[in-house]
Amino acid sequence: MELWHVNRISQKFSNSRDSDYFCAVYPTLYHFLLDTFGIHANGLQIVNTFGLFVALAIAAAFITMQAEMKRRTGLGQFAGVSYQVTVGKPYPVSDYLLNGGLAFLFGYKIIYLITNAGEGFSPQEHIVTGEGSWLWGILFAVAVLLWRYRTDKKQRLPEPKVIHKNTDSGFHMGNITTIALISGFFGAKLFHLLEDPSGLTLSNFVGEFFSSGGWTFYGGLICGAAGVLIYCRRKKLNLLYILDSGGPSMMVAYGIGRFGCHFSGDGDWGLANTHAKPFSWLPDWAWSYTYPHNVLGMGNSAPDGMKQIPGYTGDFSYELIVPVYPTPLYEALMGLILFYILWRVLRKRVSTPGNMFAWYMVFAGLERFTIEAIREHGTSLYRLGGLVFSQAQMISLLLLALGVLWLTIGGKKLGNRLVKPAG
Repeated sequence: MELWHVNRISQKFSNSRDSDYFCAVYPTLYHFLLDTFGIHANGLQIVNTFGLFVALAIAAAFITMQAEMKRRTGLGQFAGVSYQVTVGKPYPVSDYLLNGGLAFLFGYKIIYLITNAGEGFSPQEHIVTGEGSWLWGILFAVAVLLWRYRTDKKQRLPEPKVIHKNTDSGFHMGNITTIALISGFFGAKLFHLLEDPSGLTLSNFVGEFFSSGGWTFYGGLICGAAGVLIYCRRKKLNLLYILDSGGPSMMVAYGIGRFGCHFSGDGDWGLANTHAKPFSWLPDWAWSYTYPHNVLGMGNSAPDGMKQIPGYTGDFSYELIVPVYPTPLYEALMGLILFYILWRVLRKRVSTPGNMFAWYMVFAGLERFTIEAIREHGTSLYRLGGLVFSQAQMISLLLLALGVLWLTIGGKKLGNRLVKPAG
């Protein structure tokens, strides 16, 4: 791989129409550190900008929902959790196998990618291959197993004892997050394939499903929420209060995740925008943007609608020919503003069960339906008679309608009827 950092430090966004750092596109964390601080940390090519923001979004959702479930436990809406742990007992063999196996995989694959990253080697192209370092894998496995054995010996007691513990319902957040990630992954991929099923065949479905690209937010939201609700029902957690707790968390995750789309240039941008700016104080990049060095421009052949940036070759050396609306940036800012309203303004004022989630549906549906008017859809459109609409428009309208109906017609009576005392 030929890295685009040739002359990058001296050029400093000369391809953009102003040089504000906020407009920059960085495919990986390596490119950010190189461009901003001049640091060559080749191993950080493995850290995708989009993936980094997804991790931050998950962390923010975890923290906010856990805090809300703790608060609602104090209000009596969720029952506390009682559990017991046995201390002083030797670790089971499965513990050693799991930790040793994960350590081996980390050394074999991750350390191999980090140490080999550089000119001519793109870590992203080798993640899903069988290539790796047996030496690093064995070294990490041995180190972790020795550390685990030492920890095991220190915690053992002559007579193991059982300790009973009590905590709030936030105890479930580890399982909720795991289930949301797994079911959300399948939903995001499935809905993406259903956006444009015309070229999809049974033979290429599996390959497309497990490819690294192609994700749909609403698919992840719907299937992730379904998986979480099934789990919570089995744990006898009131589903309306779970939805109320999750609404703000989903909104903050959406806002942070959209920053990942913008700063990586993942193709989820708006329609072509060659109109004059409506306000002189608005930066050029916030009105129309060419997404230079986006992650879609790979190799030395210009992708459709892109041109090579003068002075650059190889991967990430392209920008859009015609500037577009930077819709991910708009959505990120709207998502964080709406999260603030949900979290700081409505959260402690809305008491009717289900109403917080109804407000989330109204905000999320309105935001997405509005932005769809200037988003690029490509061929991912449905046609019904004379109507042409996107999957996101259809789902956002449904969310908006359901939220309004709940708030205006049956929410108070139905919500209170469906809630039983916690315990």
